[in-house]
Amino acid sequence: MSNKKQEKSKEKKTKFSFSTLFNSDKFLLAFSFVLSFFIWTMISVSSGETVNYPVSDIPVSLELSEDAEMDNLAVVSIDGVSIDDFTATVKVKGNSVTVGSLTASDIQVYGTNLGNIVTSGTYNVTLQARQLGVKNNYNIVSVNPSEVTVVVDRNVSKELSIENDIQASSPPEYYMGTPVLSEKSVTVTGPEQSVSKVAKAIVSYEFEEELTETITAENIDVVLLDSDDQKINDDSLVLNPITVDVTIPVLLKKTVPFTLSYENAPTGFNAEGFITIEPSQIEIAASSDILNSIDSISLGTIDLSQLSYGTASMPFEVVMPEGVRNFNNIDRVTAQFDFTDFRTKSFVITDFELKNIPDGMYADYSSYRNILVRVIGPKDSVSEITASDVTASVDLTDAKLGTSDYTVEVTIRGNSACWIFGTYDMNITVSDVEPQSESASTGDTEGEEGHGDEDGSG
Repeated sequence: MSNKKQEKSKEKKTKFSFSTLFNSDKFLLAFSFVLSFFIWTMISVSSGETVNYPVSDIPVSLELSEDAEMDNLAVVSIDGVSIDDFTATVKVKGNSVTVGSLTASDIQVYGTNLGNIVTSGTYNVTLQARQLGVKNNYNIVSVNPSEVTVVVDRNVSKELSIENDIQASSPPEYYMGTPVLSEKSVTVTGPEQSVSKVAKAIVSYEFEEELTETITAENIDVVLLDSDDQKINDDSLVLNPITVDVTIPVLLKKTVPFTLSYENAPTGFNAEGFITIEPSQIEIAASSDILNSIDSISLGTIDLSQLSYGTASMPFEVVMPEGVRNFNNIDRVTAQFDFTDFRTKSFVITDFELKNIPDGMYADYSSYRNILVRVIGPKDSVSEITASDVTASVDLTDAKLGTSDYTVEVTIRGNSACWIFGTYDMNITVSDVEPQSESASTGDTEGEEGHGDEDGSG
């Protein structure tokens, strides 16, 4: 009874173990792999067919000696083709299933007699092949080509400025500037023999329509030319950059006058006929939004108090506003003065009005103090000026205790066409104690007419 129970127990355990295995994913995966390999082996063994089969597009390995590589030598072409583009075909013989599954990665094609190459030049090299990987139940029959001609050379670099051959045009009322390249130079790298043939690098492009605004042409090829300006087509040469962007600046043109500003000028001052600007105008170019806001080009300011009688001319540098091009390339302009109808007259001032004296302070100046001022203007206006028309005042708003020089403001009463030449100052004492005696607060103003009324001299 016990023996039967033991047998039944064993049977149950055995059935339970197999059921568990076939319910396991890992077991099924391993079992499938083993079964597939067994079937493939059986088919391979059972197939008695032996065939010749070509394996194509196999890269060629050409390794030079360490000495050659240290001398920067490398194989740059095989039978006139770049080494990266050259491939060989290997004929193999073996079981049809095996050889039919071979790819270029299963075979290596290599050069056999490269070890003695130590200088640049052209060499004949024999090619052989060997098996790679685990598939080895086949034989290598032949390599095609079996012998090749290789070029060995040093890799060098040359940097060239990129020239432009851009064809474009614009209407007469527009200005087309020089093309601007995104890169100014190109680096050419390759075999020394090939690089030495490169004479220049250019970009060529033609805009078919007339340009009326700034435009950019992107990714224009950089082309290499030899010394005869013939295009070089050599796959062994590497360019950096390969392409560039070309920008053509196109601006609207406009002619505007030069203008001057005037400082210390009388209210009725008229520069017409007296000041002539030469040249009087300039042609400028800018984008339309900038150009529409510009009516003239300012040269700067003339301080009439520093413009003496008889000055012939005054130079001014031309400075363009931002974004505006000086189309005429005018760098300097001259202001010319015609004093033919102008005269000068001198006056001695002894009476000065002290204005805006701070509270609690007192101001005084020497009774012997006087200044000689010159008046310049149209001869008719100058002749009408008398000594009583010329007044002088000192503004003491910012006065401090002590004796200092203060600026004297000289004005011409009732005359709006003449101006005072020069700047003047005087010595004034400011104190917090009222002077014992009154200074020359009511001094006389003497008029001294200079020769200017007659001959224009001061």
